[in-house]
Order: sequence, then C-alpha cells, then structure tokens
Amino acid sequence: MRISSNAEMLEIKGANGAVYPTLAWDGNGLVLFDAGFPGMTGEIVRAVRDAGFSAENITCVILTHQDIDHVGCVKDILRLAPAALVMAHEDEAPYIDGRRTPVKLAAILDNYDSLPAGRREWADRMKPAFEACRVQVGKTLTDGEVLPLCGGIEVIHTPGHTPGHICLLLRESGVLVGGDAVNIADGVLTGPNPQHTYDAELGARSLEKVKKHDFTAVVSYHCGYLKM
Repeated sequence: MRISSNAEMLEIKGANGAVYPTLAWDGNGLVLFDAGFPGMTGEIVRAVRDAGFSAENITCVILTHQDIDHVGCVKDILRLAPAALVMAHEDEAPYIDGRRTPVKLAAILDNYDSLPAGRREWADRMKPAFEACRVQVGKTLTDGEVLPLCGGIEVIHTPGHTPGHICLLLRESGVLVGGDAVNIADGVLTGPNPQHTYDAELGARSLEKVKKHDFTAVVSYHCGYLKM
C-alpha cells in the first residue's frame, strides 16, 4: 500500500497473522523498517518487488526493537543485500546481537522450572530461534536523532514494549512508523499490548510522548495504517 510519495506499507501474511513493515526511499537508498518473523523472507522480497524495488538494493534496515517478529529475516536480507546497514536504538543493540538475552525470553527462562509444559516447550523453541536471528547492529541510534535519509527520519525513543523500542517519524511525509509501541483500536491510537510488554506503565508514557509529535499517518506493525 503506497502511503506517501516515497513510502510503502508492506503487508506480510503468516501463520501468526499479518505484520506491516514499512519501506521508504530516496535517490540514495532504500530503507526497510523491521523484517518479519523467521521464514517470511520470500514474502518480504515479493512485497518489495511489488512496490517497484529489489530487495538486493536495500541499503538500510532499521529495527524498532528486538522481538523475533521484527528481526526474524534480517540475516536473510543481508545475504541478498550484504552492504545494507542495520540500525537500532543503543539500548536495544545488545539484545539483537546476542550479548544479552532478549528481555521476554529471559523472563521466561528465569522461571523455566515453574512453567507449565506448554510454556517450557515454547521457551525450548524460542531460545535457538533467537540465537539464529542474532545480527550485528552497524549503527546505534539515540532519541531525537535525525537520519539524513528519505527526507529526514527522526528517532523517537519509546521504551515500554522493550527497553530500547523506537518509533521513526518520516518528516517529509509525516508518516510515523510505530512498531509495537503504537496500536490501533477503532480508529484510535493505543499503547503496546500489555500482555507482551516489558513495562506497560512506561509504554503508556511513551504513547503520550509520541502523540506530542506532528504526524499525519501511522503504520502500526500489527494493526496496519491509520490516517490521522
């Protein structure tokens, strides 16, 4: 779905429902925001092609945060576009590159012995899955930083869902890439899903922070597009 003159919302369907990465471009590069669950590479490549581009020409992958449904296909994309630069918030990088255990997986593993069998099985699957998705972050980002890409991409630190979650504001078009910090319910912006959030109170404060910015539309990673 074309959402501005230089941005496209991709719809990637999978067994756990659809996710909505964003693609943006200018004369110098092609930027992908988030990269789906593991196993979605083919769908992402097709969606990029349908938008009029080639995944081999991706120059930058910006990750809103560490969760496996956002980092799942980064390694595969880097095989197609080996010069692409991976970016994430400075607080998120250690979880993405493997120096630290992702926060939600760590919480499960800390209580592993007391978990019901189904949750232990989930943890047993997820631990190697996260390890397989580890990737180096080539550039760490900070709150308020403006990247000289696609007409200016402003970094907004929105902790809560994870410690280093970020939203990205495409200044030229006014589109906010909200990741999981922003959801949409009945046409209204809501905060991160409390069930899957590291710190729900902090996430609610981050939503209020986001609302103070000037944007004309939002892409929520699990809810899709909303024009304000």
